[in-house]
Amino acid sequence: MKHFLDREWLAPNVMRVAIDPAIPAGFVDLAADPVPPSYHVERPAWSSDIRWISSADEASFARFQAAFDALDVARHVADYVAVDRAIRLYQGFVVARSLCREPDFHVDWDATGNQAFTLITPIGSPKPGFGLLFKTLTGETRSYDYREGEAVIFGDQFLHSTQPGQSEDPTALLSFTFGTDRMEDWPAIRKTAGFQGGRVRRPDGVLE
Repeated sequence: MKHFLDREWLAPNVMRVAIDPAIPAGFVDLAADPVPPSYHVERPAWSSDIRWISSADEASFARFQAAFDALDVARHVADYVAVDRAIRLYQGFVVARSLCREPDFHVDWDATGNQAFTLITPIGSPKPGFGLLFKTLTGETRSYDYREGEAVIFGDQFLHSTQPGQSEDPTALLSFTFGTDRMEDWPAIRKTAGFQGGRVRRPDGVLE
């Protein structure tokens, strides 16, 4: 496993990268409620009104895949992820919320050996003060305001939470989970990927 450190954030396995903001902006329609039937909506039982909108069929998955490819996300983690052919998109999401009452610190990836990652970037102009909380290696809690044209990518052991806050209109984020195309890593990865609802593409390319 290759670990890395954001020295400014003093946090493990996280990076910030520049992206084309026009690509996530193309998903603004999915922040509305209700969404078309070709998408799945998951409403976790958190202290929030958060909605995870993901693909429910091949065509809607292809929309997320096209954005993932256009942003060339895979190149940012190519030094860390072992593949046979290419880095695989597992799921794409639009994450919409207007209220979060309290933090819920968690890691997306626990013991994948940095063979799986999450990307998060805002759709349009984000609301300040309603972003991301994370823990440093010293246990300090810090906050980050999402920035248009910037994405956060993180792998194993990045402890984070939605920042408590409220906005009059829902704020929306585009998110991807992605990583290796080797099925031997799937049992560890599947503990996260595939449990947020909707269709998920396995490392071997099968869409479940």
